[in-house]
Amino acid sequence: MVHETAFDDVFDSQATFRAMLDCLSRPGSIRTVPALRYESAPREFCPPMLSLLKTLCDHRVSFSIGSPASRPDWVAYLKMNLSTPFVSVDEAEYVVFNGGKFDADFSRLNRGTLEFPESSATALLCVQRLSDETQTSLPGFALRLKGPGVKNLTTLTIVGLDARYIEERSQANKFYPLGIDVFLVDADGRVAGIPRTSAVEVH
Repeated sequence: MVHETAFDDVFDSQATFRAMLDCLSRPGSIRTVPALRYESAPREFCPPMLSLLKTLCDHRVSFSIGSPASRPDWVAYLKMNLSTPFVSVDEAEYVVFNGGKFDADFSRLNRGTLEFPESSATALLCVQRLSDETQTSLPGFALRLKGPGVKNLTTLTIVGLDARYIEERSQANKFYPLGIDVFLVDADGRVAGIPRTSAVEVH
């Protein structure tokens, strides 16, 4: 495992931030982050996730990993590549999950307070593939999104995501403005955002 050097703190950070911001303002739409060659990403970790974390995290914010004791390689890799405090899941502002298998730590995410709803956590899930194609052409399932930023209806097809994450997200967001925002990231750098304001149905 080596320290990754491909990420440019100015240009790649700006491009990644624009993509993520666009994802949240247009829920369910797919954007891409810069294609970078990361040399030592651990097993089942989608390398573009590191670009998101490098963009979001600095010494003033914190991150964690779902069930960190079961993924010491993820913890070591991210600690090596981020100048960000690693804390427990229920304290972290950004938490990374393997989307392929539901992690009970997802239910521990900070949902904010009525006074400071913006203090809630953001979940970042590694998945196999994101697509705006119909569900029939891919072995995943489709999400239909409605709400602010969505014109009529948006469909997002996801391969490699345990549907229980979507169910638990709905539970976490029942008492708006409390709740969590979610980013989905695949190995090819495609990114989609699901803010707490979006209504989501699985099809």
